[in-house]
Amino acid sequence: MKKLLVLLLLTTACLNVAAIFPNDEKIDTKKGVIKATIMDGKNNIPIEYANVTVHNSKDSSFITGSASGKNGELLIPNLPDGNFYVKVSFIGYDKTIIPNIAITPEKKEVSLGVIKIIPTEIKMDAVNVVGEKPTEEYHLDKRVINVSKDNTAAGGTALDVLQNHPSIQIDQNGNVTLRGSSNFTVLVNGRPGVLQGSDALRQIPANIIDNIELITNPSAKYDAEGAAGIVNIITKVSAYDNMSGIVNGGIGSRTKYNGDVTLNYKSGDWGLTGSGDYRLFSNTNYQGYDRYTSTNTGTLYQRADINQNFRRKNFNAKVGVDYTISPVTGISFTNSIGRFAFNGTFMLDGSDQQNTSSGTPKYTTNQQLSDITADYFQSILYFNHQFNPKIDEFTFEAVYTNLFQPNLQTAREYLTDSNHENWSTNPNTIEYDNRTTRNDGRIKLNYSYKFNEKSKFESGVQVNLAYRNFDYLFRTFNWNNNDWLIDPTYTNKFDFRNNVYAAFATYSNSFEALELDYQLGLRAEQTDRLLHQITMDKDYAYNKVHLFPSVNLLKKLDQAQQLQLSYSRRINRPFEGALNPFPNYSDSYALVIGNPDLKPELINSYELNYQNTISGVFLSAQTYYRNTENTFQQTALVGPDGRLNLSFGNIAKTYSIGSELSAGFSLAQWFRLDPSLNLYKTHLEGKLQNNSYEQNGFVWSGRLRSTLYFSPETRFQVAFFYTAKQKILQGEIDPLINLTLSLRQEFLDKKLVVTATAQNLFKTGRFKLFTDAGNGTLLYLTANPEAPIFNITISYNFNNFKNTSKVNDRVDVNVNSGF
Repeated sequence: MKKLLVLLLLTTACLNVAAIFPNDEKIDTKKGVIKATIMDGKNNIPIEYANVTVHNSKDSSFITGSASGKNGELLIPNLPDGNFYVKVSFIGYDKTIIPNIAITPEKKEVSLGVIKIIPTEIKMDAVNVVGEKPTEEYHLDKRVINVSKDNTAAGGTALDVLQNHPSIQIDQNGNVTLRGSSNFTVLVNGRPGVLQGSDALRQIPANIIDNIELITNPSAKYDAEGAAGIVNIITKVSAYDNMSGIVNGGIGSRTKYNGDVTLNYKSGDWGLTGSGDYRLFSNTNYQGYDRYTSTNTGTLYQRADINQNFRRKNFNAKVGVDYTISPVTGISFTNSIGRFAFNGTFMLDGSDQQNTSSGTPKYTTNQQLSDITADYFQSILYFNHQFNPKIDEFTFEAVYTNLFQPNLQTAREYLTDSNHENWSTNPNTIEYDNRTTRNDGRIKLNYSYKFNEKSKFESGVQVNLAYRNFDYLFRTFNWNNNDWLIDPTYTNKFDFRNNVYAAFATYSNSFEALELDYQLGLRAEQTDRLLHQITMDKDYAYNKVHLFPSVNLLKKLDQAQQLQLSYSRRINRPFEGALNPFPNYSDSYALVIGNPDLKPELINSYELNYQNTISGVFLSAQTYYRNTENTFQQTALVGPDGRLNLSFGNIAKTYSIGSELSAGFSLAQWFRLDPSLNLYKTHLEGKLQNNSYEQNGFVWSGRLRSTLYFSPETRFQVAFFYTAKQKILQGEIDPLINLTLSLRQEFLDKKLVVTATAQNLFKTGRFKLFTDAGNGTLLYLTANPEAPIFNITISYNFNNFKNTSKVNDRVDVNVNSGF
């Protein structure tokens, strides 16, 4: 309770500070105002960020301008008396001009009503291509990826959407990094799930996604967690009364199936949404591993050929209800249940030669079976109330999530001959059973006040509660007695609490004379972390308050150019697996031990961005600099028994500087190119076992997406992605290449869509890693993902489906813990 009181006091103080900010954008009631709503003339939906400019009717000189809001609303204040015309433009739409607008002493306010702009039609010999949203859009604080423009996403997940984006890198196991960092936050409609990272992205069907926002330098309004920023997935929304829905089904090579259905009903003040999805995905992967260790007597050599077969199966069902109590008050309640199952077979054929010059190799086959299931339930309550319509608003949100996740892994090690045949009887057999229970909660209260179209104050308090229980049971099979024996070396229990108490305030306005928009913010977060190691009877606590300021500046150089500068501070808190000090058995080659003294990483992030449009060619340059204190890295050291000891430590300081260059243009009316390039330099310095490490690396990655329009209903897409060699603390990663082809065909006035995709056609997605583990040990890993992969997806949309639920969270399950 004391913590909540401190946060409330901080918010109150921020309110008092905001009250003394100058209000540069007050509306002068003695001057003219133009109001309107911008809509899509074909689909009758609001258009956000449409560019609207006011010009003098006499000489066409520019007077002022603005952009439409989220619901298409537009307000242009402080106009002098005179005769004007308004120009409305938006990418993919015809320019629209509204003439004969007069501001007079008698009539200061002019309402243009609804302005409908029409999608551009490009006429060719027998083809009419209707203008569409660009693949990507750039806004003040984020980059928006329009999912419907990516053929390769059909039938896939959010992970498939992002895999060809230059800011995103994906390794051979599907783990994602954003601008070189694996620490980013995944939100769905602004709300986090249970877990994060690639597992969150892997479970969200692409067909229900409207767009994905990459917020690489978030303001103080957002949780500070996530060094590289936020990936916010926006699902389809609408506000029209109807019964509508969408049904999707897909089939892919080597046992890949997916299907989902979403139904929506909205009538008057009530809205109901129900959905269900099922996904079965099988994957194969081959890896080769070589280890060389130099000793006084010779060289130790180990070789492993690894074949992995994974099968992921998940089901999710959701029911939500929205009720509009009054024009200024609404409430929604959503419940989700689901089950996730993961089965994996891991076969390792190994050879172990203690001395390459004289020793006799030992040949083994290791078989590991993994069986992970997770049953989860999530409930979300959301309430909003506007005290003064379109001026101030209060929102309340409460989320509860319960998850039970048993994880059973069985490993057998057989002695074999040199061909890995003639397996021995009575193999060394172990069983690893982890039962995890999670109870998470989130309470959030926000208040915003809009002084005018430019000036806005927002503040709030938030509590994130995380209580988790872990029960690890490690057993070995005794062939003499034909029973299982508990091994106390690795069997342990621990409880983990990781609560965060936060408060924030932001203020935005504009310096009219400089045509400079700004936003200032401050966030305070208290980390309350406790790991109670029950088996060791020891507590490891961490409790500290951190401040996270943010600054965002936007300067419009002219109607086509803008410049943005931003700064934010972020935090990366270690997960429980990296903290548990009890040994966690991996296999006879490696052992994992956590570090309970790990501190959070603290990141300072700066960005300078520039956008321009020249003769129909869109150009963007996003530059960034990020330095990190207390960087924790996974370490690989050889122990006294010859096994690798994998652990974690705050052993390095890092910085990265880079630039993302993007463009979009048409070479012909039927052919569009969207190239992009990401260049970044990294510097890492650290100390491990009295050995100093320092690395400087330059990495670049590029993406080229080409789209051919054969007709308004048919398009063919080629996406090529390349990542150059990367440096890591103890080694390097070879270049990565990915090629995807897709064909999309629409029927029945776009209600029925069929998409075919082909990935990794030429087996170019090979992953190679080199690691210097110290003490004369060198490691080499090569991974060959499944190739090629084919997929066909069918999607049917009836009654112009848009998902109307205000709440659309999904539960994410981490299946990689313990591997």
